[in-house]
Amino acid sequence: MTQPEEITNINDHTSSNQNPQVPDDDIIQPLDFQPAQPQQQKSGWQPSGLSIVLAITTLLACVILVYLFAAKSLYIRTNTDNPSITVDGLLTFAVGNRFLLLKGQHNIQVTAEGYYPHEATLTINGDDNQHHEVELKPLPGHLTVTSNAPAEILIDGNIVGKTGERIADIPAGEHTLSAQNERYQPLEQSISIEGRNQEQTLNIELLPNWATVNISSTPAGATITADGEELGVTPMQTELLAGKHSLVVKLEGYKAWQQNLRVKALQEKTLPDIQLVKADGLVKVISSPAGASITVNGQFQGKTPTEVALKPGKTYNFTLFKDGYQPQHRNVDVVSGKEASLNVNLSADLGKITIAATPADALLYVDGRLMGRANQSISLPARRHRIRISKEGYADHNETVLPRPELDQNLSIKLLTVEEHEWKNIKPRIQTAANQSLLLFKPNDTFTMGASRREQGRRANEAQRRVKLDRAFYLSDKLVTNAQFRRFEKFHSSGHVKGNSLNGEQQPVVNISWQQAALYCNWLSEQEQLTPFYQVSGGVVSGFNANSTGYRLPTEAEWSWAARLKQGQMMKYPWGETLPPAAGSGNFGDRNAAPLLGSILTSYDDRYATTSPVGKFPPNHRQLYDMSGNAAEWINDFYGITTGLSMKAESNPLGPETGDYHVIRGSSWAHATMTDLRLSFRDYGSKARNDVGFRIARYAQ
Repeated sequence: MTQPEEITNINDHTSSNQNPQVPDDDIIQPLDFQPAQPQQQKSGWQPSGLSIVLAITTLLACVILVYLFAAKSLYIRTNTDNPSITVDGLLTFAVGNRFLLLKGQHNIQVTAEGYYPHEATLTINGDDNQHHEVELKPLPGHLTVTSNAPAEILIDGNIVGKTGERIADIPAGEHTLSAQNERYQPLEQSISIEGRNQEQTLNIELLPNWATVNISSTPAGATITADGEELGVTPMQTELLAGKHSLVVKLEGYKAWQQNLRVKALQEKTLPDIQLVKADGLVKVISSPAGASITVNGQFQGKTPTEVALKPGKTYNFTLFKDGYQPQHRNVDVVSGKEASLNVNLSADLGKITIAATPADALLYVDGRLMGRANQSISLPARRHRIRISKEGYADHNETVLPRPELDQNLSIKLLTVEEHEWKNIKPRIQTAANQSLLLFKPNDTFTMGASRREQGRRANEAQRRVKLDRAFYLSDKLVTNAQFRRFEKFHSSGHVKGNSLNGEQQPVVNISWQQAALYCNWLSEQEQLTPFYQVSGGVVSGFNANSTGYRLPTEAEWSWAARLKQGQMMKYPWGETLPPAAGSGNFGDRNAAPLLGSILTSYDDRYATTSPVGKFPPNHRQLYDMSGNAAEWINDFYGITTGLSMKAESNPLGPETGDYHVIRGSSWAHATMTDLRLSFRDYGSKARNDVGFRIARYAQ
């Protein structure tokens, strides 16, 4: 920018040169050349020390303000003076028991001399002022108990030491202290243990639990015992513990003086002078054998061995007697204060018993003592003896005998096998709670059920099969009646057939299902506390317990055996081998039932159109009524048809395991044909019918 100005000035000077009057001062003078100096650059801002201090101070103030705005106040209060409290966490400040700290979880520790340390985790929330209570548990204290007498110390019922000993580490607080010494009254009081590792002392005063007792006797020198412990001789002064004591004063040649004495603590007692009385004479009586009764001058004095005290200066008559032995008489002189002995051997008064036993090698026991083989003659004292005759595999025979010296006795005994003995105790006839009578049967037969293919009237379901029956059972001799069934189902009605009643009290119950019959059996078992035979689920029979001796329906094998097997032969009809039935054979479809049935026995008259009262017709060869006629019978077995190919005998069969129907056996008032009057006739069903009832059975064992 300067150069153009200089050019302008030159031009101006050129113009002036043309004017010769221009002053010399205006002439351009040459200058010395100087190179241009570079322009200096300005330097940056540099803070001062004061600025830095102010900036840091301002920053700290801001941080403090932010902390104070975010921090929360926590006050920790304790039950002690001068506790030491620490709280962890960043930016935590303490002023005494107050702390400034940020929100969140903090661990605190509080300690104080004499206290257990306390640690906890606190959660600090958004409240500005918060507080926390700390209850420090004092350390245990220590106690020394002193007393005027040594004693056992208990605290709260627990033994902790003795007087004079330091009892350490007792929890601070209130306690019950007890002191015990046999000769002092028990002491119990409350104590307060300061704790905080402090030592405490306690002095207690125990009161004596005895009293002074003065005892004298005439004559003196007698020995005194209290509760069996010898104290000394009279006269004497002694200390006895409070309570009841048995006091005995004895002097040789005198009767012992005895009295119960009650002593009260600290109350001195002086007994009246004890006047001792001359002692009776003592007789010690022994006999062989022992257990003999003793009379002295006719007065019973006990049994040997014993001691008998008697007044001195007399002669007494002793008699000893025992069952089986001869009485013995003795005279004894009794001297005051002296003991006499009487030892008597009793002579047995014997009787002879001759035993004949079967089996011959059975053993004989008399009063539990083995005497050898049972077949022998023995002489025994004339008193009652227990004899037992025993042999393995046989039931013991037990009997009480009384030998007589003037009469020889003979015993003839036959042992029963264990099985025979069991059957001896099983009743041949039993009565139920519903007043039914059952007969005992003990079969041991193998027989053929069903009918031959050649038998007229045979049905396809009568295939022959071999059965072995050897389990004893009871079978009711009559069908269950309406009256008996109505004890189970109060409102049951057997109904009628065209106005002819089936509902009489003594008529067999009909119009019941197999289920109802089985449930009746269980009900009857329950009346007699027997295990029910049938298992029931939801009111329906679902199985049975073959080991039960409760009431049940007869099995088909049992029914066949009871109805058909006679002298080893299976009967065709109850009355014989041909039709028609003999008069009075049973209640079948006769001419009285003509208005009710399509097929009848025209030449037969049983006097009943439908069912008759049970037991109106003669029983069969096993004394069972209505096994044929009157009402057919529900059987325990599920219905099934065997092939008849295997003739291996089934043992006590209970029928198929499952099925839809149950077997019905026997004819009824509605049957009149060759087919259904036969004893091998089999029917089946599940629902109630007006010609089907039942009888009951149960196993004997």
